[in-house]
Amino acid sequence: MNQAVRMHAYEMDDEGLDFDITLSPQAFAEKYFKPYLKVARVCTKQTDGCWKTGDFYGYYDLAGNKKTDTVPYSLVLNNGMVLGFGKISGFNLHSIVVDINGQGGRNTMGRDVFVFYPYNKDALCSGHNAQKAAMAKNGIYIGSFDDCGAPHQMYSRQDLLAPNNVLRACNKNANSDSGGRTGAGSACAALIFLDGWKISKDYPW
Repeated sequence: MNQAVRMHAYEMDDEGLDFDITLSPQAFAEKYFKPYLKVARVCTKQTDGCWKTGDFYGYYDLAGNKKTDTVPYSLVLNNGMVLGFGKISGFNLHSIVVDINGQGGRNTMGRDVFVFYPYNKDALCSGHNAQKAAMAKNGIYIGSFDDCGAPHQMYSRQDLLAPNNVLRACNKNANSDSGGRTGAGSACAALIFLDGWKISKDYPW
């Protein structure tokens, strides 16, 4: 995904990481990603089948809740991986939900579904988590974001594993929330990253 963004920046002769977060999920994907990836199929709504899981269209979060409103636009790559693009209604907060094995698994957050976050400081709430926000540069972050837009990657692994220290933590008892939010376990990708791309013994799966 970073490579796609770099290719976009090269073509446009700009920095490329100052994402236009006012765009819709489809416009965002088609500007920064679709032209630079090997795409086999496009789904313009979640019910198009890119996210077929058992008897519904969507995926399970880590707590077992069905998430059916988070990826209105998706790209299926030639290798079967699915990139689902979403945005919280009323906020300029985008998420890229990645199903690493496509139709090959149960589609569960933290197991075969992970979240990436195209971060732009303009999406942050004023004054909230200012220290964490100041440490973050615009770009793609592994994991999702807290209750006001700071990337999960800015938190400690202890915070990411605890059920209540950060929203959508890598814990089965984390707050799932709703309204286009990606659900409990969205921080799991950030935890794996902090652990050196390994599944540690306390990983909640």
